[in-house]
Amino acid sequence: MTHQILEPTFERNDDRGLFREVLNDGTWEALICGRMKPLSVIGNHYHKDTLVFLYLTSGSAHIRTVHVVTGQRDEFSLNSGHGVVLRTDEAHAITFQEESDFVMLKSHRFDPAALDTFNFPV
Repeated sequence: MTHQILEPTFERNDDRGLFREVLNDGTWEALICGRMKPLSVIGNHYHKDTLVFLYLTSGSAHIRTVHVVTGQRDEFSLNSGHGVVLRTDEAHAITFQEESDFVMLKSHRFDPAALDTFNFPV
């Protein structure tokens, strides 16, 4: 379970500004964005049905994963302009190394009647 760190597939930077295609695959129901403080951690859980795409617009993060079925582990870092897809049954812990802005896509929106987040310390 080695993660592919994704970089933009297309970028146009001209006098109008910057246009960057970061991801061109998948079906997504939720868009989340935020700013995290240095050394803050999100995750320590997994999803049975939801794919997650995380993209850093600024900052850096260190990510640890473990597949809850196979036990396979991975560890890697993302920098500004990088993204990664976190798969189902893959517990993840994301530690932001500095103040960081991110965009997250989820294949399923949050539904309190059908929870898909399961605690799993990484």
